[in-house]
Order: sequence, then structure tokens, then C-alpha cells
Amino acid sequence: MQKVGSIFQIIEGITPFQGKTVVDVGSGAGWLARWCARQGARAVGIEYFARPLVASKARPPTPGVTYIQAPGELLPLGRDFADVVIFAFSLHHIPKPFMLKALSEAQRILKPKALLVVLEPLAEGSSFEMLRLIEDETEIRRHAYEALYQAEQVGLTPIAEKFFAIEHHYADDKKMAQSFIDVDSRREEKLKTLRKEFKERFYELGVPSDDSYMFETKMRLDVLRNVK
Repeated sequence: MQKVGSIFQIIEGITPFQGKTVVDVGSGAGWLARWCARQGARAVGIEYFARPLVASKARPPTPGVTYIQAPGELLPLGRDFADVVIFAFSLHHIPKPFMLKALSEAQRILKPKALLVVLEPLAEGSSFEMLRLIEDETEIRRHAYEALYQAEQVGLTPIAEKFFAIEHHYADDKKMAQSFIDVDSRREEKLKTLRKEFKERFYELGVPSDDSYMFETKMRLDVLRNVK
């Protein structure tokens, strides 16, 4: 398992982005879409939840980036639209019955022979153990992986699979809790009832590092090609 400093380090090694049209499905607050635009791409961020979409639009505009509110299994884009489609930690957030449909939608909007990039967190590591206190994603992460195994049914063929680990640093338990809420605001109420347990586990699992605590996120990268 290769250690990297950020997911940008992973993604930039897959394909050049200059002049490409990139669709970021599950774009959250837009950090990946903005990064793609800085690499010279035209980026479209697709986000279902209103809260992160509002946050992304509240930032100073980034040339080459647009945001659309839509579910990942119903992409409001035309056929052969994108050179690259990315699911970064988002496929497992799509309801299980629609995961394969989301991959089919990615295939539909991809140009011939274009790439689908899927980054999914593994159900292991200290970051996962923290999240599991408020939301156990073991099953939905497994379902996402199973959907990828069926991707050839919708015209996507796997060409690469690699594993990575990233270290995340948080000043305190509140900062980490907020990072979970930023992904899914529905976690906020659950965290209110588990504040004491969350804080205890934070200092139990976090590795002290200067003025912060380190947690490791383990992930899998899958790259698939549109066979049409």
C-alpha cells in the first residue's frame, strides 16, 4: 500500500487534465473540481446535497468550474460529454440499488475510450474507526466495490487497481467531527449524542504529531475505460 500526501497526487498520475472535460460526481464543497480546473480542465461538479453545494458556490468563482445539483445516478449531461469522470469517495454514498446505474450514467456521458476514475475508502484504518462510531460504512463500501465488479455489464472495463494510504491531521476532535459533517450533514445530530465517546476515541486512536493528531485513511483506486 503506497503512502501519498493527498488524493491529488494519486489523480494527477492517471491522465493529463489540460484541455479535458472532467465531471466530478459527488463533488462536495468543490475542492477536486477546482483542482482539475487549475490543471487546465473544464470541470463540472455534480452534488446531490444542498449544504456542500452552497459551500462550493460561496467560494470565489474558479474559471472553468460549474456546479450542478443532481444525484449521481441521474447525471444531467449529454452523451459523450466527458473525457474523465471521477467518483472520489462518493460511489458508496449512492443508495445500493442505484450504484450500478450511477456507473452506467458515467459510461453514457464518457467519450469513447475515455476514463472513469473511482476512489473509495476501505473499511479499515483509524479514520474508519472514528467514523464507525457514528456511521458504520462497512456494508455500503462493500456494495460499492461489488458494483465496480459488475461495471463491464454497463460498458466499462477495468484497467488498473491500486491501494493507497493518506495521513489526515486534526487539531482536535471538533475539527475531525466537522470534517465528517461536511461530507454528510445528517451526521450532525448523531454526533451531538456521541460527543463524549467521540472525543475519547479521538485521543485513543489519534497519533500525536506536533500540534495535531494523525489519522490514516486507506483507499482503493480503480480506473476503468469506456469500451464504446
